[in-house]
Amino acid sequence: MKKYECVFILRADQPEAAMQARVDRCKEIIAAHGGEVTLENHWGVRRLAYEIEFESRGNYMFLKFNSRGTAVADLDKFLRQDDQILRHLVVVDEEWAERNRVSMAKRRAGKPADAAPAPAPIVEAAE
Repeated sequence: MKKYECVFILRADQPEAAMQARVDRCKEIIAAHGGEVTLENHWGVRRLAYEIEFESRGNYMFLKFNSRGTAVADLDKFLRQDDQILRHLVVVDEEWAERNRVSMAKRRAGKPADAAPAPAPIVEAAE
């Protein structure tokens, strides 16, 4: 199973119950594919960077979940077909926090994270 992140933006004029109904449906889709939601974070109503379908504000929801890849196609289909959802994005969570921790540990130890090993010293033979 892979880890995924999903963000979707609901129209701002929709009630909170509408947001919860969509979150519940997302959870059902993920559970149907043997997955589980590990984090649910409601970001609230925010101003959009640019207008989408004449809307300048949107209600944001962020989900992290573990599932097989088959859930992503069904989740994407559900979010794409819902006319109250302005935008959505589902991506693989690449464990950036773990990579960042390892990189910072190397820097603290004095080695750059992407540095090549130091070349071996040249030794000249005595005649």
